[in-house]
Amino acid sequence: MVSVQPHNFRALSACLGPPVPREGLRGYLIEAAPANACHPIGGPPAGGNSSAAFIALISRYDCPLGVKILHAQQAGYQAAIVHNVNSETLVTMVTNVEKIRQKIGIPSVFTGESASKKLRRVMGSEKEFQKSSANTQHESSVLRTWKI
Repeated sequence: MVSVQPHNFRALSACLGPPVPREGLRGYLIEAAPANACHPIGGPPAGGNSSAAFIALISRYDCPLGVKILHAQQAGYQAAIVHNVNSETLVTMVTNVEKIRQKIGIPSVFTGESASKKLRRVMGSEKEFQKSSANTQHESSVLRTWKI
């Protein structure tokens, strides 16, 4: 289950990389660019001394799921949320490519399209709040808790 206060979403852990920590994962949610992460994606903002993780939000399709997660990891994200497109169906993320499976070292989950829309709304409201705040200029959203 993915939890962004006060919303909960159904999600499946990937069969790639480590599991999401039992206590969940707290961090900044950033939409991948390109959104499908089929090619290398931009990394999270540099600097900062926060202990929070950077989590990539990635859309399904166009390339294997393992490639998407690997691109998020290579860009510097500590976790990934992959969401379905035009569907609430959850799929288990796996790969038959041993070379990719061995390289993945970040946790990831798969969720439905409605969850991605709600996450984007939270991201948008956080951006507006943060832009108006005098002490931060972060262009990301705080993902308060991430639990499965």
